[in-house]
Amino acid sequence: MAASIGEPVVFADDIKDPNILNVATCGTEGSVIVTQNPNLINIYKVEDQKALQSWSTKHNEHITSPVIWSEHNQKYVTVINTKTVKTWGKDEQNFEKSSTKHAKCAINKILPSDTTEPVVLFNNGGVAFLGRIKDTQEGPLSDKDEILFCEFMRMSSDLCVVCLLNQEGKLQLMSYWYRNDEWIRHTHPVEVAPNTQVVSCHAVPGRNNVKVFILCLNGDLLCQNLSFDQCTSQALQTIVGVTKTTSMVALSSTHIVLAGCTKDNQDVIGIYDVKFGAYEVFKPLPAAKKSSIKLFALHGHLFVLCHRTLHMFSYSCHPSSLSSILGHQRVDVQPQPETPPPGPLSWSKSKSSSSNTEANKLYSELQNISMAKTQKEFEKKFLSIMKSHESDATGLLSETTTMEQIVQRCVTDQKFWPHNVLDQLLVHRLVPNRCIKEIAEGIIRHEDVALLLQCLNSVSDIPEESLCSLINFILGVEDAKVAEAAKMDGFSGTGKSGSPLSEAKSHIVNKIVKKPYNDVFIIECLHTITFQNVLTLLEYLCYLVSNLDTQVSSMPDLAQIVSFICVLIDAHYQQLVLSPDSQEVLISLHRTVEGQREYFAEFLTLDVLISQMKRQFAIPRPRAVGKYCIEVLHVY
Repeated sequence: MAASIGEPVVFADDIKDPNILNVATCGTEGSVIVTQNPNLINIYKVEDQKALQSWSTKHNEHITSPVIWSEHNQKYVTVINTKTVKTWGKDEQNFEKSSTKHAKCAINKILPSDTTEPVVLFNNGGVAFLGRIKDTQEGPLSDKDEILFCEFMRMSSDLCVVCLLNQEGKLQLMSYWYRNDEWIRHTHPVEVAPNTQVVSCHAVPGRNNVKVFILCLNGDLLCQNLSFDQCTSQALQTIVGVTKTTSMVALSSTHIVLAGCTKDNQDVIGIYDVKFGAYEVFKPLPAAKKSSIKLFALHGHLFVLCHRTLHMFSYSCHPSSLSSILGHQRVDVQPQPETPPPGPLSWSKSKSSSSNTEANKLYSELQNISMAKTQKEFEKKFLSIMKSHESDATGLLSETTTMEQIVQRCVTDQKFWPHNVLDQLLVHRLVPNRCIKEIAEGIIRHEDVALLLQCLNSVSDIPEESLCSLINFILGVEDAKVAEAAKMDGFSGTGKSGSPLSEAKSHIVNKIVKKPYNDVFIIECLHTITFQNVLTLLEYLCYLVSNLDTQVSSMPDLAQIVSFICVLIDAHYQQLVLSPDSQEVLISLHRTVEGQREYFAEFLTLDVLISQMKRQFAIPRPRAVGKYCIEVLHVY
C-alpha cells in the first residue's frame, strides 16, 4: 500500500490565534511541543495526547515566533514581542527564569537546525545564527515587503535558508547559502499565472538542491528546483478544489499533503502524488472549515487545525506505482441540456416505426425537468417507455447514453426519489457501470435499504469505493428498517442468536463481502469507514469464521471472509494496534485464528495416521499365478 491516513484524534483545543500555532520536535522522545496561543506553550505526548509540561508568558508578553527545540544547544527557543529571544532547558519549570537576549532588529522567525545553532530570519530579510543576534543585521526588505514562507534546509554539504517573498507586488524566491563563514544571498523571480495568488508553500531538501513547492489559488502546483548556482521552475499539476484556506506540506519530492481542498463536495485532507496527479488517499476533514487551516507533518503524524481544534492523523507514505493510483480518477459524464438526447438505436435501413418515434419523445420528456416535475409524472413516462419496448426489452441496452442520463436525473433530482424507476432499471440491468457509484450515493442519501438489496442482487461489479460506503451506511441504519427491507427481499431469519449484528444486517453484509474487489483499491477505500464500524465489522467477520452456516444462501465462504478480514486490518492497522477499544476484538480474532491453525494442523497429523493405517491393515495382493509353470530340476 503506497499511502494511508488513519482516523482523526483531537490533539488540542481552544486555539485562539491560528497564525502563531506551531507543532515542532520536542526534547522529550515521543512528544511534540505546541505553541498553542501567543501566551501558552505545551508539550504533549503523541501516544495519548496528554499534556506533560506547560509554560505561559506574562500578561504584556506575546510570543511572536513559535517555540523550537535546538538539538545543538539542548534548549527551547522562542521570541517575545519581536525582539526578545528566550531560551530555557527542558527541565526548567519557570518560564520567567529563562535566559534572555535582545536583538536590535525585529525577528520574523527562528528556524531550527539539527547540527548547528538555530538560524534567525529578521523582518528586513537579514539572516544570522542565534549567537549573533545582537549584531546589527542589514537586509534587502522594506516594511512593505512580506515574507510568505521561510525554512532552513540542510543538504549534503550546504546550509540554506529559503524564503518566498512578496516584494513590491512581485513574487521572489530568496535564498541564503552559508559558505566560508558568511551568508551569500541569491534572489530569483517566480512566475505564476496572472490574476491568481499563492495559498501555500513548502520545501524539501534533496541531495544537492532544494525543491520548493508553490500552490496557487487556481490549482497550479509549481516546483522551484533551487541550487547554489541556479533556480529552475517546473509546472507539476493542476489540482482541482484548491481554496484560499488550503494548506500544503511536502512529504517528499513526489508526495504532498493537502488539507482544505474540496473533493466530491466535501473538504478533505489527502496525500497527493505529484507524479501521477492523483490523490492516493483522502479523508473528510473532522470539522467544518470556518477559518484558515494549518497543517504540520511530524513523526508519522499529520496535525491539522480546523476551527480552533488541532486534530491528529497517523499516516504512512511510500513510493507509489501506477497500480496504486489507478481508479482514483473519476470522470463525470454530464448531459448537455441544449442537445436533444438520442432516441432508441435502429440498425434497420427502413424508417423507424411510430413506436420508436413515440419512444424518442418519451425519452426527451423524461429528462426534461419542466415536463416531468413530480415523481408520479416521472414514473408514468418511464412506464410508457418500458411498455414501448415490451416485445424487445433488450433494445434498451443499446441506449447507454440515454440510460445514463435517466439515472443522472433520478439521483440528482432534489424534489423526489424515484425508487420504482431505479428498481426497474436495476432489475432489467439497464444501469451503465459508470453510474453505479451515483446510485450508491443516492441510496445512502435517502437511506433506501430495499434498493440497496436490489443493487446487490442485480449488479455483479460494484466499485470498491461504493462497497465501502454501503458497508458504512448499513452498519449505521436502524435494525427495524433493515429487517423490513430484508423481508421484502424474501429473507427469513433462522432465529439464531450470538451474532454481533442482527440477522437482516448480517444478510446484507454477507452479500457485500461476497462481491468481487481488487485488494489494492479496496484497502484505500476502507479508510472511509468509521473506526467504530470497523470494530463492529471485524467482530462480525470473526464470528463468521467460527460459525459458518452453509444453509444460509447469502453466507460467504471461508476464503472470502478471511480475505475481507485481511484487507480490513491492512487498512486500519495502526489504529487497531494503538486504540484500546480494539483490544477485545483483536484478542477474539487471535483466538479464532489460533483455533483454525490448530484445527488444520491436526488435519496434517490425521493424514499421516491414515497413511500408516492403510499400510498396516492393507490386504496383501494375491500373487498372480499362471496356468502353467516351468521348473528346472538339477540332478547331481
